[in-house]
Amino acid sequence: MQFYQPTSIREFIELSSSLSDQTATLLAGGTDLMPRYERGKPMPDHLIDLKKLSDLYHISIKEDSIQIGALTSIQVIQENQLIQSEFTALHMAAHDFAGAQIRHRGTIGGNIVNASPAGDLLPALYAFEATLTLIGPDGERQTPIQDFILGPGKTALQPSEILVSVTLKRQHFNSTFQKVGLRQSMAISVVNLAFVYSKRGEDFQHLRIACGAVAPTVVTLDKLTSTILDKTSRPEDWPLLIEADISPIDDIRATAVYRKRVIVNLVMEFLMR
Repeated sequence: MQFYQPTSIREFIELSSSLSDQTATLLAGGTDLMPRYERGKPMPDHLIDLKKLSDLYHISIKEDSIQIGALTSIQVIQENQLIQSEFTALHMAAHDFAGAQIRHRGTIGGNIVNASPAGDLLPALYAFEATLTLIGPDGERQTPIQDFILGPGKTALQPSEILVSVTLKRQHFNSTFQKVGLRQSMAISVVNLAFVYSKRGEDFQHLRIACGAVAPTVVTLDKLTSTILDKTSRPEDWPLLIEADISPIDDIRATAVYRKRVIVNLVMEFLMR
């Protein structure tokens, strides 16, 4: 195996393009990748370490948005005061993300590109309608996160393309995050979900609910939230509307029936509260 450390995005694209006919893997924090190799996954022909791409480490705050570099660590996201106050669900997800060592190594870009249905940052990013910026041989492009993640471990990343940043609009919505795991800490989510909302009196003016680990990708409960916003459903209708957007499976952490029950209970508790 050959090891590379490009120091610029241009150098990365040129290197990646030259290796297009061979197996090459990107290394960011390595918190998911290295355990896979330790469990016996075949090593690639080439390993490209991204840690020297200095342009990918930043949190840039503008009047109407915040941009997070793809190599920004989970710990830095957790500690950022603006994220804590304006994107509380993302702050909470970072806080609940594994242990301190993993939070200091793991990156937001890695959590996205890994494309796990149970990725802890993903529900908040879906609920806040994050836009991803990608750069490749054909230039720069933006894509909504829901169009980027296609399935477990599958993304719309093109050959020799790299995720460089995540942009969130500053709309001053309220938000919260919940996670259910098999133990109190260092647990992969059985289910996780983020709520992003605003209210006027008792009525929701904006409402997005994103759920993880209940479908091949994170899903937003659009059937439910659209009927709540236009006042065409009643609380007794909500469980079936929730179930219409999810398709959980049985695995070693939980059964599909359990996941469905937990999601329904958590969403109903939030809405009724």
